[in-house]
Amino acid sequence: MNQITKIAWRNIWRNRVRSLVVIIALALGLWAGTFTSGFYEGMMKQKVDDVIQSELSHFQVHDTAFRDELIVTHFMEDATEIQRSIEQNSNVISTSGRVIATSMMASANKTGGVKLIGIDPEEEKRTTQLDQKLQEGAYFEGIKRNPILVSRKMAEEYKLKLRSKVVMTFQDLNGEIVASSFRVVGLYSSGNGMLDEVNAYARRSDLQGLIGLAPEQYHQVAVLIDDHQLAESIAGSYQEQHPHLEVLPWLDLAPGMRYMVEASGTFAYIIVAIILIALLFSVVNTMLMAVLERTREIGMLMAVGMNKSKVFFMIMLETLFLSLIGGPVGLLIAFGFIRYTGSQGIDLGAIGESYAEMGFSAVVYPQLGLSSYISITLMVLVMAILAAIYPARKALKLNPAEAVRKI
Repeated sequence: MNQITKIAWRNIWRNRVRSLVVIIALALGLWAGTFTSGFYEGMMKQKVDDVIQSELSHFQVHDTAFRDELIVTHFMEDATEIQRSIEQNSNVISTSGRVIATSMMASANKTGGVKLIGIDPEEEKRTTQLDQKLQEGAYFEGIKRNPILVSRKMAEEYKLKLRSKVVMTFQDLNGEIVASSFRVVGLYSSGNGMLDEVNAYARRSDLQGLIGLAPEQYHQVAVLIDDHQLAESIAGSYQEQHPHLEVLPWLDLAPGMRYMVEASGTFAYIIVAIILIALLFSVVNTMLMAVLERTREIGMLMAVGMNKSKVFFMIMLETLFLSLIGGPVGLLIAFGFIRYTGSQGIDLGAIGESYAEMGFSAVVYPQLGLSSYISITLMVLVMAILAAIYPARKALKLNPAEAVRKI
């Protein structure tokens, strides 16, 4: 067996150029597939983090009818008590009680619909880091009466500047139309163009007073915990405690994200599999040429006593050697690229602006887990074995007497 291994190793270097071409093709193909998978996985992780940190948190508590209708009368009576009980959980990092009103915003230049979110600035700072997204102005400082935080995108559309006045119109608890003026205290940018188009932030106490809610009454409690994986189980436990309310984890608050997360788990394997299938034909072609060129040699080996199983094993080994050189080299290059770009980031430039409009980050930090590298390595081994079968079977069909006579 050791002798067969030595022969197989020497055989792949008898035609160095051909062997190197196959090895380089394998390495480049695996690098491209693995890096693409890491890029996509990094983009999905950022999307998940952005959705959790900037929009939904890990789970939310509402009145059962609020999400469907977004009407101010669907509020939680004992919201502060619920919020305090949730904060007792050791996995909870922070919570934010919110009052939400669907409003019309009017400036001197434009009128349009916005989602006015009443927040406690300190709670929101801890839960969504809203203060860190501020690009201009102050975080609810410097304006005493009805300060409002709008996105930079919204400011451009409505032609607003710091301290500009806007009039917000919405319904109160009695169904009466309420109009009140607010002044722009700051401009923020979340990096999610879809959210920035509609979300404006006011102080919770100001909005509660205008709508007619008591201080302990909220529409929503958003909860940030220390582990994405625990969101569904913790939300489920609070749903059991509060059956009269709706407690939903982030995957149910944004169903499209659930499909995206599930699909991202198989994307890496699909991309690599497509590339490996293409490379499989290249390896098969190379090994078939090697077998046909050595017809006389293989016939002589069989004539002097090498049985068919050893011939089959020799061809299989040659293919495996090629794959086991090219595969690890490609994975190593991909690992280096993913580590480097994962720390530095890839700025998508003008294309990134389009991604930002869809809620994705314009700077992507590729990453790939250890399990993905192991799975890709196993896929390479399977590809190598499959690629070796046909050339090896071709070698077995040779007639020793006829093969020896061939020039």
